[in-house]
Order: sequence, then C-alpha cells, then structure tokens
Amino acid sequence: MKYTNNKVKKYLFLFILFAFGLSVDAFAISLNQLMIVSEDGTFLGSFESEYFRDSIYNQYGKYGSKYETKSIFNKYGDYGSDYSDKTPFNKYANKAPWLVDRQGNRYGRLSINKYANGVTNDSYKLALQLKALRDSL
Repeated sequence: MKYTNNKVKKYLFLFILFAFGLSVDAFAISLNQLMIVSEDGTFLGSFESEYFRDSIYNQYGKYGSKYETKSIFNKYGDYGSDYSDKTPFNKYANKAPWLVDRQGNRYGRLSINKYANGVTNDSYKLALQLKALRDSL
C-alpha cells in the first residue's frame, strides 16, 4: 500500500494527538467539525479530511500548504510563524486564532501560550501538536 505525504502527515498528527493524551472528543464536538479563525475573523482552515479544499491537512490547499499566507503551516507568514501575535505558535502571543464551530461557538484559543486569555488545556495541547506537525514539514 502506497502512502501519500498527506496520509503520513495525518497519521503522524493522530499519533501525536494520542501521545499527548488528547482525544478527538476532548472538545465535546468532533474535531473535524471545528475551524480555525483568527482574532480579526479571517478563516484559517478546518480539520476535515485532506480531500477537502479548506482542510489544514490538504497540503495543496491554501490552509494546509506551507507556502500560503493564510496557512498556520507557513513558518514565515503571520498565522504560522513563531513571532507574530496572530499565530498559535508564539509562546507570548495574545491574539492567537480561535477554534470555533460552524455556528461560531468558541472552543478555546489555539495557542502554545497557555496563559493567554481563552486558552483551554485541550486547545493548548492541540496547538503544541500542530506546531510539531508544522516543524516536521
């Protein structure tokens, strides 16, 4: 069975999820029903399958590519660098994006700054896992 780069990333992400002790049901909603939205309302992707256009797992899409400006995986972009106040990956950021459902309900700020307003234990763990995934690309 031949594995594509997307499948390897997805399995690595799921492995990291369970290694950190975060279940997909930790948010009382399925992770694939959540979206990442910046503080200013900019959509930054969903957790759906790699075949969905808006998924962060779609490496060819604008939210999963490490080259796109609206991708959290772009190490040089506002939403993916280690230095921007808008990124989940700056340990001092206070304007990191939110995890929201389609109705706009918030499930925590996605940030490795566990002291930022709105960060939950689960959203913090998820941010750490996404950072590890970003750093592996």
